[in-house]
Amino acid sequence: MPVDDDQFQSLLEQVQELHRIADEISREKVRFDAHVRARLSWDDRNAPPLPREQRDLADEVVELLSKPRLSSSQSRQLHRVFFGR
Repeated sequence: MPVDDDQFQSLLEQVQELHRIADEISREKVRFDAHVRARLSWDDRNAPPLPREQRDLADEVVELLSKPRLSSSQSRQLHRVFFGR
């Protein structure tokens, strides 16, 4: 069963907040995004290392962006909100 609209809106808000925090704690946005993308694609070996605080935040981002039961359009929208594409 897909995530309902209210739950999905909450996920979008959480992802936007995590994006804001990531911008505050990292000057290396490309590195942070590369780390998250690698983990989302199950390619942890190629995930650039991050300081502990950033890695903890990345854990939260990965957890949200890999939520099960999202429709394909919800998943794309969630990724677009975080990665800006």
